[in-house]
Amino acid sequence: MKKSKTILILVFIALVIVQIIGSWTGNIWFEYLAKPLLLPWMALYFMLFSAKGNFKWMVLLAFFFSWTGDVLLMFSGSMEILFYAGVGGFFMAQLCYIFVFSNYFKNQKKGFIIRKPLVLIPYLLYLIGIIVLLFPGLDGFMRPIIVIYGGSLIAMALAAVNLRGKVPTLVFNQIFWGSILFVLSDSMLAVNKFHSELPKSDVLIMSTYIAAQFLILMGLVNKQEKTA
Repeated sequence: MKKSKTILILVFIALVIVQIIGSWTGNIWFEYLAKPLLLPWMALYFMLFSAKGNFKWMVLLAFFFSWTGDVLLMFSGSMEILFYAGVGGFFMAQLCYIFVFSNYFKNQKKGFIIRKPLVLIPYLLYLIGIIVLLFPGLDGFMRPIIVIYGGSLIAMALAAVNLRGKVPTLVFNQIFWGSILFVLSDSMLAVNKFHSELPKSDVLIMSTYIAAQFLILMGLVNKQEKTA
């Protein structure tokens, strides 16, 4: 078990290195090589090392929609519609994660948001802030799309923070920080697309995105890890 994990982790590290080098240098072929394999790797790792559960299929669906978004965004430079289709893939992934965080860890304890409702305030302020920042650069039809997508992204992050006190600290930290990095990555993607170009945006977006997905994966696996 440990040996297979080590081999898989080394493969993942190699894929990440190739992806980041491609993002840093602008070598699209490195991206073509590595990016489509990142989410299939995560799906494989999850299937191998998580215990049986009623919601494993929803986790895999989240990985599938994320993979769809990754692949479509890779080719969005040639067709603008692929960018919006890719965002649609990530939107579906967010809905899957909301379902997973809300149901995969069900127990009798109250969620953190019910116990500490003021935690909603910084998330809502962030959502309002990013919408206000982006709105001037958006066409009419994009404004409701950004509001809906931003709402789903923040809802996913809130579903993650709601796990505090319901799951082991390690699991919470992994999923919580994964959700925060997901929000950060998507925010940079939106700012870079609709507001102003960020320096080394591909590196920033992809490094935070990969870290987000990996942390969420580890949290989901560590919650119900298989015994050797």
